[in-house]
Amino acid sequence: MTNQFGPTAAVLVRILPIAAALGGLVPPTLAADPPAQPPASETRPATDTRPATDPKPAADAKTTPVEDTEYRIGIEDILAISVWRDPDLTREVPVRPDGRISLPLLQDIDAAGKTPRELAQDIQRRLKEFLSNPSVTVIVREVNSLKAYLLGEVLKPGPILLRSPVRLLQGIALAGGLTPYGGRGNIVLYRKTGTGEKVIELSYREIVGGRKPEDNLILEPGDTVVVR
Repeated sequence: MTNQFGPTAAVLVRILPIAAALGGLVPPTLAADPPAQPPASETRPATDTRPATDPKPAADAKTTPVEDTEYRIGIEDILAISVWRDPDLTREVPVRPDGRISLPLLQDIDAAGKTPRELAQDIQRRLKEFLSNPSVTVIVREVNSLKAYLLGEVLKPGPILLRSPVRLLQGIALAGGLTPYGGRGNIVLYRKTGTGEKVIELSYREIVGGRKPEDNLILEPGDTVVVR
C-alpha cells in the first residue's frame, strides 16, 4: 500500500512511539523550568523574628554589690539625735561605756556597733508607739571611740584619737615625742586580731633612718604602743 503522506509522515510515525516511551521515564520536573529560588535574605521563615546577633547574656549586666563603709558608732562618741517637728526629743547624747544612749520615752537604746542610719531606723521604729510617722536623723558630732594608747618613753603617755589615719611616728609626735631616753630599744606594738593579741616589734632607729619605712605602721583602734 502506497504511503499517502510521504516520507515525513513515516518519520513521525517512528518517532512518536519512542517519545511516548521516554515520556514515562523523564521526571515532570525536567520538563518545566525550575521555580525561581528566593533571595538569600528571604530564606528565613516569616515567623522567625530572632535578631541577626544574639543579645549578651544577662550575667554581663550583673552589678557588684556595694561594700558597707559607713562609720560605726563607738563608746564615748557624741551623737546628735534629731526628731522632725519634735524639739523635746531632739538632743545631743553621749554613748555610755555600756554602748547605750538614753532618750525620753524610749529609755536605753543600744548604739555602739551600729551605723548612724541603723540607729536612726531603730529609734524611728520604737517611736511609732508614741508618735505618728516620726522622722529621725542621727549625726555623729564627735568621734571619741577610735583610740590608740602610747606608753613608755614618751612625754605624754596615754590615749590618742585616731580621727584620721595616723602612722606610728605621727602617734609618737601626738604623745609629745620621745623622752631623752626613748628610741634606744625596740618599739613593741600590741594589736588585737580575730585570733587573739598580736605582738609586733619595731625599731625606731630603723624607721627614722629610712632603712625600714614599711615599719611605720598605721595605728588601728585599740592598739597599745610601748616605746623603749
